[in-house]
Amino acid sequence: MISDRDLDDRLAAARGVSDADLPPLPEGFLAHFTADADAGLALVADLPADEPASVIAARQLVADAREDRGRRRSTRRTVLGVGAAVVVVAAAWTAAVVVTSDGASDRGEVATPSTTSAPSSDPAGGIELVAAEEVAFPFSLDPAPEGLTPAFSMRGGMEYYGGGPVEYLADYTADDGRVLVDLVAADPRDLPDTVWNDPGGPAVELSVGGAPAELVEGDGYVTLVVERGDGRWVAVLGEGSYGNPDAVVAVAGSVVDRPQPLGLGFGLAPAGWTVGGYEESRSLDLVSDTDPAQPPLRVSLQGLPGGTVPLGDLFEGRALAAPAEQVTVQGLPALVGLAVDGEPDTWLVAGQIPDGRVFWLLAPPVLTRDQVLRVAEQITYTP
Repeated sequence: MISDRDLDDRLAAARGVSDADLPPLPEGFLAHFTADADAGLALVADLPADEPASVIAARQLVADAREDRGRRRSTRRTVLGVGAAVVVVAAAWTAAVVVTSDGASDRGEVATPSTTSAPSSDPAGGIELVAAEEVAFPFSLDPAPEGLTPAFSMRGGMEYYGGGPVEYLADYTADDGRVLVDLVAADPRDLPDTVWNDPGGPAVELSVGGAPAELVEGDGYVTLVVERGDGRWVAVLGEGSYGNPDAVVAVAGSVVDRPQPLGLGFGLAPAGWTVGGYEESRSLDLVSDTDPAQPPLRVSLQGLPGGTVPLGDLFEGRALAAPAEQVTVQGLPALVGLAVDGEPDTWLVAGQIPDGRVFWLLAPPVLTRDQVLRVAEQITYTP
């Protein structure tokens, strides 16, 4: 199945296309999507590559909706209610920050591409590549929840990513429970879509670490918001084994301003580009400080270790300037091509990290082919 990210890119590429430009829908299209769930649906990844973005989008939405009947997807209010699908948009800001104990933000300490190393030679387009530093998520839980694996997201900020206050979300998940922790520079109760999920029941006023807090119990979950007093709020939601007041209060009290590595990163980046956002520790965007409205430089992990996702999936349904070129990246087979079906064009690289997991790199045309491959050569991931 194609990822939400790739679907977004395909839909963006289709902007401005009228109905007259699209081929007729295949016979049986509506019957296929109204068939009983027991009859099964073909996975989007198994469909012909020449179908238009509108058909791919419809299939993706149906497949996601059926898949969501049996499980919850990550984060935010819609998923915390009755299991509705959520489209997660990677967050944005002009840089990731280290959150200090007094609430100050130190721009660039953990995510801004470093200029201490000598840059690459200046290409025709004037873009230089410089060494990039490790991206860090700004807070930790101490003690960390036992047996729960975290995934980190950063979103909000620039209009390109939906605007709103910058939000940092940690999603700790296990088979028997889940806890979501949200750090945001605004009261979550005043925002339309955060971890705070008020079912309308009675609220309990309490104190967490000396800070005022409010707790509400819902159907199978407990949600809590804490006003830290430094211009930031912490919202916590617990489910399963964490779906009780004691567990949620304990987690809220364990939030500390101690950065931890995101895991996914760029070794090289364009000079003057900084972290725009990331999603679930598996997708990372860099954006231009001087032109933040242009498409980001994006890397996203696909599938599991061992190369379970075919490299060619990234190029399915895309119009390329020339057939995808076979290259070697990080000592492993890879593909590179220039997609010309959107505005602007987009460099696409499908490669592998050493454990065999597939990554997709999308780059704007201000970078040259050789620069894009150099960036891909230094994609890193530490689980």
